[in-house]
Amino acid sequence: MFESDRQDLLESSLWKPLDKRLGYIEAGDYYDAGTARSPYYKSDYLQDSEVEDWLSQTGRFATDAQCSLRVLMCERLNFERLGFAMSKRSFLSAETTFSLRPEALPILNLHRGQYYSNIMWDGADDNESMSSIAVTIKVPQMFQLGNFGLSLTHTLKSGTTMALVHGWNIWTNTLPNGDRVEPHHSKIEKLIKSTHSLWTHPLLLPLVFLREHLSRAEMQSSKLYGEVQTIESNLGIERTGRLAMIEIGVTDQMKQLLGQEEKRTDLMSKLTSASTDVSNVTRVLKWDKECIHFLQQVKGQIDKCHGPSAVAQDSELSSLIQFMYCHVESAGNFTYFLHSKLQTQLNVLYNLIAHTNAEINLRIASTTGLDSAAMKTLTFVTIAFLPATFIAYANV
Repeated sequence: MFESDRQDLLESSLWKPLDKRLGYIEAGDYYDAGTARSPYYKSDYLQDSEVEDWLSQTGRFATDAQCSLRVLMCERLNFERLGFAMSKRSFLSAETTFSLRPEALPILNLHRGQYYSNIMWDGADDNESMSSIAVTIKVPQMFQLGNFGLSLTHTLKSGTTMALVHGWNIWTNTLPNGDRVEPHHSKIEKLIKSTHSLWTHPLLLPLVFLREHLSRAEMQSSKLYGEVQTIESNLGIERTGRLAMIEIGVTDQMKQLLGQEEKRTDLMSKLTSASTDVSNVTRVLKWDKECIHFLQQVKGQIDKCHGPSAVAQDSELSSLIQFMYCHVESAGNFTYFLHSKLQTQLNVLYNLIAHTNAEINLRIASTTGLDSAAMKTLTFVTIAFLPATFIAYANV
C-alpha cells in the first residue's frame, strides 16, 4: 500500500551528497569466549562514497566488535521538498541492509507527527515468536524543537538495531531563523553512551530520540517564559510574587502604551506571537506524550517475547518510559500555565485599548458639542447685530 508513495518520493526527493552532513554511530561490545569484555563505541562523518563500505563493515569500517546499534544519520535538505544529504543509491543500500519498511520514506515526508510499528513473526515452529520489529517515528515539524525522523529495524535473536535518522540540525548548528543550537547528533551520542545496559533493547533509540526532542521543548519553554515576563513588565500591572513587595507606580512604558498606538500595536504583536508559540509547543508536547504511550504499548508486546535474562533490562526501560511520561506531563502543564498567563495579559491589553478608544471618542464628542454651541452663538450674534441689508430674503 505504501509502495506507490515510496516510489513517488524516490523520484521527487532531492538527493544531494554534502560534506559533513552524513555520519554514523556504532555501539556494541568486544567479546572474549562468549563473554563481553569491553564496550565498543564509534561515531564519525561519512562520505557518500563510503556508505557501501560502512554498511558491509569492510575497509576502514571493519571491526571485531559485535555491534548492537548501527545508526546512519543524514541531514535533511529543504522544507516542502524532501531532501537528503546523500545519494539515492546510498539510501537504497541502507534501506535494503537495514530492512526498512516501505512506509518509512512516506512517514519521513510528513510535517505532522506520526509513529508506527510493525512486528514480524517467525512461524518456523509450532509456537510463533517475534523475529523482528520495525519502528518509524517522525516528530511534528517545529523548527525550534526539531524536524527529524527515525526508522529502525531490530532483530530479537541477535539483539541488533539498525536505523536511519534524518532531519534538520542533525549535523548543522543553525536554525532557520539564524539562532545557534547544539546539533541533534551531539545529544543523541551522549544519551547512547550513558545507556550501555540498554544497547540491545529495540526501544532504546526511540526513547533517546524523544528525549532529545523533549530537551529542545524545555529550552523553548524557558525562552517563552522569559518573553512572557517581558510582556508583563511592559504592561506593568502585575502585583504578584516578588512584585507584590515593590511599589512600581505608573511607569514610562505604561504612559507610552496609553498615549501611543504604535507601542500598543507592537505589544499586541509580541503577545499574539508568544501565544502562538506556546500553543505550538503545547501541541507538540501532547504528541510526545501520546508517542511515549505508544512505545509503552509496543514494549508490552516485546516483553512477552523476552526471556528471563532480559527482566532487568525490561525493568530499566520501564522506569525510563515512566520517567519520560511524567516529564512530558510536567512540561505540558508548564506550557498550559504560560498560555493562561498570556490570555490574562491579552485581556488586559484589549481592555486598555478599549479604554483608550473610549477616551478618544469622549474627547471627540465633547469637542463636537463645543463646536455646535459656538456655531449657534455666532449665528445669533450675526442676526442681531448685522445691518438688515446683510440679511438675505426671498422675493415672493
